[in-house]
Amino acid sequence: GQEVPMRVQSTPTMLERLAKGIESKTLPPCDRAGLLSDAYALVKAGAMKPEDLIKLVANYKTEESYIVWQGLADVISGLDTVMSDDEKMSANFEKFARASVLHLVQTVGWEPSDKDEHLTTLLRGIMIGLLSRYCYDDPAVAKEANDRFSAFQQDANDVQSLPSDMRTPVFKIHLKNGGEKEYNDVKSYYETATDNAERKHVLLSLGSTLDPNLKKATLEWTTSGAIKLQDFFYAMGGVGRSSKQGRDISWEFFQANFEKIKAMIGKGSPSLMDACVVSCAGSFCSGEKADEIEAFFKKHPLPQSARKIAQTIENMRANGKFLETLQSSELVNDAFWAAL
Repeated sequence: GQEVPMRVQSTPTMLERLAKGIESKTLPPCDRAGLLSDAYALVKAGAMKPEDLIKLVANYKTEESYIVWQGLADVISGLDTVMSDDEKMSANFEKFARASVLHLVQTVGWEPSDKDEHLTTLLRGIMIGLLSRYCYDDPAVAKEANDRFSAFQQDANDVQSLPSDMRTPVFKIHLKNGGEKEYNDVKSYYETATDNAERKHVLLSLGSTLDPNLKKATLEWTTSGAIKLQDFFYAMGGVGRSSKQGRDISWEFFQANFEKIKAMIGKGSPSLMDACVVSCAGSFCSGEKADEIEAFFKKHPLPQSARKIAQTIENMRANGKFLETLQSSELVNDAFWAAL
């Protein structure tokens, strides 16, 4: 599947044999990555059992290759999005993902080294992003992130303590382990940041707060006029993609403020409304929600965004069917996860 436009379907017996090559890393990185992408695509297509995919992923617990982690992170993120609609399954999957990510911390670490290769630096970025999602409440991770944020507060130009590519995930960890004070700490940087790229770190991270009232406050801020028109949807996406609760809050906000958002964008680029739709409604994974969102836009048509709305609803229905596939498998049982 890496050299030609096709997927390679391995039988469970083949996967068991290949597992040894994955764990020992005698199988080349490109092949270890290819096995993952093929298996994920085949499960989504209904041609492979979800249980076989998870068992395959379990063999990557000591993986250290950036090339492989690119694919692994995509699979973890995709499964996480769909499973988040099933509380029990999601909790088991998060524990499963957490173990692999924490192992990577021991190997790669937070601190850059003179011996780091370019791909190691990129791998560290993937790692810290995953830490902010699955390991934010790990005591060591929380302390490291908060120490770095404290140093950043003293000097925002201290790129040694908090490099630019670490800022969004570290902000997220700081927010998730705090409350209103930590929220205001992060938000205040928006006013003092010297360029738009730095402000974007704030916009992308604020929605990660675990407090639903602060999530709502973030959405209210997006339509207050305090954020540039070309950027306000980033904060909406930060809420909408933060959690199951976040996407419910963002969709409710979009409906309640539809006319205001429409007036804000006015004659601006249709891509701005497209981004708002995806940010506030694009993370749902059920046919029922797809029907609700489709009905809303029939009542409140957006001709220039019709294609994006149709794509979003189609993707939602596909994810809903994928969730049904996962729910009809052994992934719903605690015993399956415990045996990995």
